[in-house]
Amino acid sequence: MKIRGFKQCGDIYRRVYWNIHGRKEIVWRCVTRIEQGPEVCKSRTVKEGDLYDAVMTAINRLLAGGDNMIKTLEENIHAVIGDATDYQISEINTLLEEKQKELISLANKGKDYEPLADEIDNLREKRQNLLVEDASLSGENERINELIEFIRNNKYRTQRYDDALVRKLIQNVTVYNDHFVICFKSGIEVEV
Repeated sequence: MKIRGFKQCGDIYRRVYWNIHGRKEIVWRCVTRIEQGPEVCKSRTVKEGDLYDAVMTAINRLLAGGDNMIKTLEENIHAVIGDATDYQISEINTLLEEKQKELISLANKGKDYEPLADEIDNLREKRQNLLVEDASLSGENERINELIEFIRNNKYRTQRYDDALVRKLIQNVTVYNDHFVICFKSGIEVEV
């Protein structure tokens, strides 16, 4: 889980021991503020307990959404991923086949085929980019499916802070002056 300040410098936060009037406390502070001082960054210091409470509040809100949250996630999957890349890849493959036949025909007739060869290279590159995007979306889809399964199994439970659970579900936390925004790996953001 990454923690990042928003308003000030935007740098990441680090977990540190803070000595307050002789007692040590674990807090999260902006790295820039730690290394360069409060003159450079005035991002607030966050007590670890407050951070954990905010994260668990976000998780519990997500769990409380239960079936509605699952429906929303599934709609998001279909809206974002859908069959768009499969259709585009299929279209490019068909177009590539036609262009390659044209290229062979031009080459056999001894005509200039250089522009057509460049077009084929561009189509191949576009297809490769779509394949990479499709693989990336498949990874996103897998993470979203894991989150859906987790919600189905835990929709009525209130969770206490669990580092393994948080690392599995939370992408990052953005610290504002008066609130947090918790971003789940599925892309859902919850303001606490």
